[in-house]
Amino acid sequence: MKKRLGWLSDKLNLAGGFLGGLCILIMGCIVTYEVLVRYLFDAPTTWVLEISIYLCIASVFLAGGYALREKHHIQVDLITSKLSQPNQVLFQAVSLFMALVYTVILTWKGGEMTIHSFLMHEVSPTVLNVPVVIPHSFVLIGGFLLILEFVRQIWDSVDDLRKWKDSPPGGKRGWVEFWPTAVFICLIGIGAYFFTSRGLAPLGIVVMLFVLIFGGLPIAFGLGLIGLFGFYFTFGGGPMLVQVPMVIYKYLDDFIIAAVPLFIMLSAVLSVGEIGASLFDLASKWVRQMPGGLGVATIASSTIFAAMCGSSVATVATIGLIAIPEMISRGYNKRLVYGTVAIGGVLGPLIPPSLFMILIGAITGDSVGKLFMAGMFPGLMLAGIFALYIVFYCLRDRSMAKVEPAPWSERWSALRKAFWGLMAPILILGGIYTGVFTPTEAAGVGIVYSLVVCLFIQRTVDPKRLWKIVLDGGMLSATILFIVTGAVVFGQLITMLQIPDRLFGFVSTLPLSPMTVLFLTLGVILFLGALMDEVAILLITYPILYHVFVRSFGFDSIWFALVFVFTLEVGLVLPPVGINIFVVQGIWKDAKFEEVTRGVLPFALLMVAAILLVVYVKPLSLWLPELIG
Repeated sequence: MKKRLGWLSDKLNLAGGFLGGLCILIMGCIVTYEVLVRYLFDAPTTWVLEISIYLCIASVFLAGGYALREKHHIQVDLITSKLSQPNQVLFQAVSLFMALVYTVILTWKGGEMTIHSFLMHEVSPTVLNVPVVIPHSFVLIGGFLLILEFVRQIWDSVDDLRKWKDSPPGGKRGWVEFWPTAVFICLIGIGAYFFTSRGLAPLGIVVMLFVLIFGGLPIAFGLGLIGLFGFYFTFGGGPMLVQVPMVIYKYLDDFIIAAVPLFIMLSAVLSVGEIGASLFDLASKWVRQMPGGLGVATIASSTIFAAMCGSSVATVATIGLIAIPEMISRGYNKRLVYGTVAIGGVLGPLIPPSLFMILIGAITGDSVGKLFMAGMFPGLMLAGIFALYIVFYCLRDRSMAKVEPAPWSERWSALRKAFWGLMAPILILGGIYTGVFTPTEAAGVGIVYSLVVCLFIQRTVDPKRLWKIVLDGGMLSATILFIVTGAVVFGQLITMLQIPDRLFGFVSTLPLSPMTVLFLTLGVILFLGALMDEVAILLITYPILYHVFVRSFGFDSIWFALVFVFTLEVGLVLPPVGINIFVVQGIWKDAKFEEVTRGVLPFALLMVAAILLVVYVKPLSLWLPELIG
């Protein structure tokens, strides 16, 4: 039975992952078609926007189970990783069961929503009159795929516990060893009890956030479960549970959200298609003779790659694979090498296009174009600061072998090879700021352009790699957007409890200036960044902080967004959870955690100094957005 269930889950979720990625590719193609017919023939379509939204919704739910199968849903194992192996397995079983509870309710209520739309013959309020049952059904299908995989993984965990119990050491120790899991369950019960009183519900949120997130529950499902607890215990029981699929669907039913899976798919195409290799080769050929030239080339190629896809992890993985062996073979200090590659990734969410800025725009309604522009100059400034540090470091360290300048023939040859890659950021950003297409459309155009280059011009993508692109793009997109869906449910509870207003009321009574409150908040964000995933931090905290600092204190929304993202990015390279540190270790097996951490620390301090500069010199972030109106 278990074997059949595992086989069924594997096959269906692999198909779901592929179909989810395929939906994103199709979305990129039809968005590009819309741009072409609108710009060249002045004949905009009436169907692309709506179909793109439905494809986005389909991609999220179809690929969610595949992401779970590949253990790609983000979780914080800071505490659970320190427990004994049996405790880790039991924690995992309990966490998976709680995530299953949330998924079952999402699927159940999503099914009711689907049946209702079918019986009422609901259609979309557009010229297409699409039966709403079609997009609603993706919630039901995706929930079923997730439930299959959750049941399979819980079954595996229970079998592991049985093996432990039947083994001689397990029998001697007994179940007393599992007291941490008992404490975990008791704390969940306490948090749930707090939700029974509206006055204590905020305390319940704090308890549940700490317990569920640091107890190893995948962040997407932990946030959704907290919202579910609040709906049920605080706001009216079972009838309120329909809020779960409704708020998720309403949030995803937005064209700007479609930019997220499109840019993630673009990063998958660029990574697998080896465009990063030609960029690094170009940069190294032109600057390698400088002190620290290969380090400068790493920063330069990371900057260009970031301007294509906006992904930190993709930038580190793509550029690092080429840069690390090249720099080490030239005698560069290993800590400098690892630090340079890891810090190059922080430029992704700053230099447009930025996934973080897209999410902020979706949360607040601010212009994504202005948010992109706000990060342009500070991002380039930061790249320049990193490059200068590398040069001065290498001037002091004479142990590195000198590299002869590349002949001009090699430089021009590298430029020709990298030409198509260099055109990508020009096409994407140029199209946005000349008004040819929107940020979402820019991502679609970028996908089509990059696929044409990789498939037909450079021929770096064959059918096997194309399969990987589709699966990776679908999986990564589902991972991020499932966190978004959980955060939306969580955010709905926060709004219903009026926590932003209550928080501002409390802060306004403190004898502190708004700037003092800002710096204290940034300190908390830095601390959280060292412990949690940055997307989760943004989605949990930004709606509340926006209300306090922008709506109540009157800070400029574009400036505040940049300061927030700048601070958040430091967390990408801070131990113990800084994701870029682990990406470097993943692509270079000889990289030790301590070496990477020590190598990246000076760069992190430079980032903190740059944050202070952006805070006190506002024109650094505002002059470009003001320039475009």
